[in-house]
Amino acid sequence: MSRNNNPGKPTKTTARAVMVILLLLFGSWVQAAQISVKTDHSPVAVDETFQLIFTVDGEPDGSPDFSPLEQDFEVLGTSQSRNISIVNGKASRTTRYLVNVLPRRSGELTVPSVSFGKDVSPVLKLRVQDATTGKTPAAASGEAVFMEVGVDQNKPWVQQQVILTVRIFSRIQWKEASLSDPQFRGGEVLVQKLGEDRRYEKQRDGQSWQVIERRYALFPQKSGELSMDPLSLNLRIPAGSKKQRSPFGSFNDPFFDDFFSSRSYRNKMVRSKPLSLDVRPIPPAFHGKRWLVARDLQLQESWSDAPEDLKTGEPVTRTLAIVADGVTLGQLPELTLPQIQGLRIYPDDPVNKEQATDKGILSTSSRKFAIIPTHPGDYQLPAVELKWWNSVTGSEQTARLAPRMLKVTGAVQNVPPPVAATPLAAAPVSSAEQPPKAPGNSVSPAAVAVTAKPGGDGINTWLIAGNAILAILWLLTLVLYVRSRKAAGSRVMPEEKTASVPNMSRLWRQLHQAVQAGDAAAVRASLLELAPGLWLEQTPRSLEAMADRVDAPLSVELLNLSRHLYADPAVAWDGEKIESGMKALRHGEAQKKPDAKEGVLKPLYPNAG
Repeated sequence: MSRNNNPGKPTKTTARAVMVILLLLFGSWVQAAQISVKTDHSPVAVDETFQLIFTVDGEPDGSPDFSPLEQDFEVLGTSQSRNISIVNGKASRTTRYLVNVLPRRSGELTVPSVSFGKDVSPVLKLRVQDATTGKTPAAASGEAVFMEVGVDQNKPWVQQQVILTVRIFSRIQWKEASLSDPQFRGGEVLVQKLGEDRRYEKQRDGQSWQVIERRYALFPQKSGELSMDPLSLNLRIPAGSKKQRSPFGSFNDPFFDDFFSSRSYRNKMVRSKPLSLDVRPIPPAFHGKRWLVARDLQLQESWSDAPEDLKTGEPVTRTLAIVADGVTLGQLPELTLPQIQGLRIYPDDPVNKEQATDKGILSTSSRKFAIIPTHPGDYQLPAVELKWWNSVTGSEQTARLAPRMLKVTGAVQNVPPPVAATPLAAAPVSSAEQPPKAPGNSVSPAAVAVTAKPGGDGINTWLIAGNAILAILWLLTLVLYVRSRKAAGSRVMPEEKTASVPNMSRLWRQLHQAVQAGDAAAVRASLLELAPGLWLEQTPRSLEAMADRVDAPLSVELLNLSRHLYADPAVAWDGEKIESGMKALRHGEAQKKPDAKEGVLKPLYPNAG
């Protein structure tokens, strides 16, 4: 009799036994997979979602390809589960694939074979009933849940606000409901949800219905035929009657009735009818430079002090505002004021607000202008006008603020000019910063300075001599200044030049990093830092002003970025398009020169049609 002298070392018999077990296990793994298919419930209706269950016993040859199901079914999602068991030394493996589907039509449908590599599932025949049959007891008399959609305008103008109303009618309680977002074909449509959902009760055909109402604001960006896909409402509705688990019966309360009862639910999908829009182009009757359509639009102004009683050197603030009903914030123009000699005008950053009400989008853009008179006299600020299209009356209208007269008294003030100012002379002037002649009987400051009293000829002589001495001293100072600059020019001039010109290479890298990080605020900051290097004159100081200087698609993305930052964070923007479009400006491929003849208000959107 043999004996194992080394207890720690396995014998040949033990090794053989282990090998046999491993071979048996391996053999059970490599057996051909057996595949079956069935539905989770029967019968099924065309408006119901259900599950196709593929059960695979063994290891399939490959991953499943469910694309053949798309012919007669809409595949909504897939999941899988695995189970491994060993019984009497034999291992078995079962994988279940759950495919959520929605029938595309009623009638006799075929679930085709699904390939798992070289392994395939069998074909399954099933009957899909119409939506009016196979109802639960709660819906036996008709549809228990249905949906209605409608718009306030079927033929809007391009970029006009359209209100989409979705109403869900129900006579039963459901669970886990979700509604799809509006999707359009034929052109881009900006979609924004309006406020919170409304819930109320409504009588229809002698029956009481619970209604959930949701509203959207639609802004079609292209004229022509647009079609909206049917909206889909996925929910779980009761299947069969409720079974009471409480000995006290019903509490007549939904919470307690659900808690003390058991009820099964089934998936259901409700679809709305399709919807179409016939978007009209810009009408020929519109004569504005840029297209702007609204339900109502007003220009407003306010002053910190009375403009009829101003003093030189003392600032006054004029606030301009555009209030537009049915317009997105990105469509509003930038408010500007022209520079007038004798006045220094400093614009503040715009303050924008976009409000979503149950009636639509209400946008407000306001801007403050600090006005500092430097010379006494009478000045006229020109009228502020903005042409827009009234979507209610179907006609062109002009929002207008009348010209404003400013009366200024006091001595001449030396106020530094604003950056990138563009003075527009109201009357011919003799030298820099001389004010225009005042209308009527008013006298210019220069005339006041040289007017002598009767018998004062000596004063005029001394005045002329004093002016001559001042001129000589000024010339001597200028000569000394030029000489000092030449002496230090080789060292000082390059430093000053470097300090005045932005480091464009660093700014381009900064913009690229912000785009890659998806940081909207950093992208805006980089764009505004780059602007002085791209527009040497009349540098734009906002995204809206920058968009007015360039063509699409850069202008569109700049406006989207502005709306994302200041109006609606859900608005998408493309940083790569912005970066590539800005780089094209370096080579002069897309830059526009500002139009001096353009109106005071510059709408952001070009004519679209």
